[in-house]
Amino acid sequence: MTRLGELKRAAQQLGVTSTMLREQGWSTASPARVKAVKENPPEWLIKARERRRVTRARQRQLRATKTTAARLGVQVRVVKERGIGPGDVKVLLADPPEWLTTEQQRRQAQIEREAKDALCRELTDTLVTSVHEVWFQELKTAATDAEVEEADARWVPEVDRARREARDLVGELTPDRVRARIDRERSAASRASVYRATRLVQRASGTPEAGRG
Repeated sequence: MTRLGELKRAAQQLGVTSTMLREQGWSTASPARVKAVKENPPEWLIKARERRRVTRARQRQLRATKTTAARLGVQVRVVKERGIGPGDVKVLLADPPEWLTTEQQRRQAQIEREAKDALCRELTDTLVTSVHEVWFQELKTAATDAEVEEADARWVPEVDRARREARDLVGELTPDRVRARIDRERSAASRASVYRATRLVQRASGTPEAGRG
């Protein structure tokens, strides 16, 4: 553990990773050794520092590009293609050219489409999970292969129906109403799970089920 701490501190001082030091055969990193390498950097250290510098520069550039795109309300692609820098944002927003307005509308449409797709996936997962829950409960009571096949034949189409229903609902309802449907389905599934768990406990303990004498 002490040696790992030494390598980590040495790596920070040298501007590389501890993995790089280990690859170069370092198992310890005394202050004297670190000082000697800093004063007379070997070729591997020079190259490693350069790679790290280039990587960090690219990361800074990417962050700046994403920030610029967000401020303009366009896709990152547009900023890259047009060579737009952070200093251009204020001027462009003050008097938006036609291409900027078009790209902003395109980006907004993309955001709305992605949100709709995500909501559709979530509703689909919720409805299909509900079908699977009931399907599974029926399979648990199946005594023969024929009963299993019969249950499968009955429930597979229900899964497809649930997927179609999710697509239709997302297309017809507002996002708030779709979200409300998801919440209702999840709440019902939770109540069903509690009910099943309670019955299992009652059976295991020999406690009479509610409604039975």
